[in-house]
Amino acid sequence: MLDKKFILPSAISFTGFLFLVSMDAVIKILGETYSVLQLLFLNALFSLIPLLFFICKNHGFYFYKNQNYTFQVIRGIVHTIGFLFVLKGVLLLPLSVVYPVLFTSPLMLLVMSHFFLSDNINIIRVLAILIGFLGVVISAEPFGTNIVSALGVLYVFLGAFCIAITHLITRKYNYLTSSYSAAFFSMIVSVIMFLFSIKFHFETMTFSHLLLSFLGGVFAGLGISAVIYGSRTLPSSVFGLTSYVQIIFGVLLGWIVFRQLPTLYNYIGIIIVISAGLMLFYFDNSKKNS
Repeated sequence: MLDKKFILPSAISFTGFLFLVSMDAVIKILGETYSVLQLLFLNALFSLIPLLFFICKNHGFYFYKNQNYTFQVIRGIVHTIGFLFVLKGVLLLPLSVVYPVLFTSPLMLLVMSHFFLSDNINIIRVLAILIGFLGVVISAEPFGTNIVSALGVLYVFLGAFCIAITHLITRKYNYLTSSYSAAFFSMIVSVIMFLFSIKFHFETMTFSHLLLSFLGGVFAGLGISAVIYGSRTLPSSVFGLTSYVQIIFGVLLGWIVFRQLPTLYNYIGIIIVISAGLMLFYFDNSKKNS
């Protein structure tokens, strides 16, 4: 049974992952027409709109004072690199493959939390991690089906690693920043890095595509803020559990929007990954209740 104090943070984190999956779908739609770096620049730029609203609402207009900018820049760079890797993978892979591979992020966070945050890790957690990685491998179809891009899987895996580091940094140094500050300054760093990467050269976009890019950016701003909040306030096992919505919603969007139905291996891998997380959640809560 989920502790009552974690219900609201779980709902916020859950919603954040829904927004992020929707943002990925927007990038995948537009990525067939425009440079991914331009799309990521616009995505980061538009994400600042909801983030600026929330940060001013919660911390006032002078939120930029008393910031640890060394922390914000380092965190922002790691976040931006992960952002790029994941979205490059999204362009190459069906969404039903992207999210099981991306799910290695909370598993990696669980391992790193043991070494850097002194979180307890026991045989159940180790078993859950191994089962989860097995599910990821099966879902990625290393069996010669030729449907999955090995490069795409590598991109998503590297992105997942960067995301895990970002969450680890946020949890370890949570006293240095608020959720909204961390999200806002990370996207500022992303805007600057992607702007210089495209060398200020922009491809002309139709109004409808620009509007869609704007929508994706808003999704990103809302989603990142919500997920950061969840990563700071929830135990690793509960936070990892909320991320399962990526797998389910990703499969649904892949089917509806891109007509990409999961293969048998995708289904098997997804079931194994979810089972590993549920096992981890169940035993963690049983231990607390006892």
